Amino acid sequence: MKHLTSRVRSAAVVCGLVWIIVAADARADVRLPALISDHMVLQQGMAVAIWGSADAGENITVKFRGQQVSAVAGADGRWRVFLEPMEAGGPFEMTVSGRNAITLKNVMVGEVWVCSGQSNM
Repeated sequence: MKHLTSRVRSAAVVCGLVWIIVAADARADVRLPALISDHMVLQQGMAVAIWGSADAGENITVKFRGQQVSAVAGADGRWRVFLEPMEAGGPFEMTVSGRNAITLKNVMVGEVWVCSGQSNM
């Protein structure tokens, strides 16, 4: 019985250490939705929204084509910024930073069209 108690204590210690490691790594890095990624095209000539999530209260900065805009993540962790209208061009890099930084490559600015309908389009 004493041997079993020692195993239970060892397991409890290991579980406790795992929880400490997980809790230390549980911070919410800046995250972007799948739509905002490498190789995206942003609409020219109009303000463009960039959004994502992070820790509540985290300061977020987006840098793109000489623009730098910032936001603070709300209580729910969501944030959103708007880039000023731009002329067509590319490829460019976009950096989104908070506690971590994400660099998006090959970002283009141009015409974005959404088409649907007949199968022969």
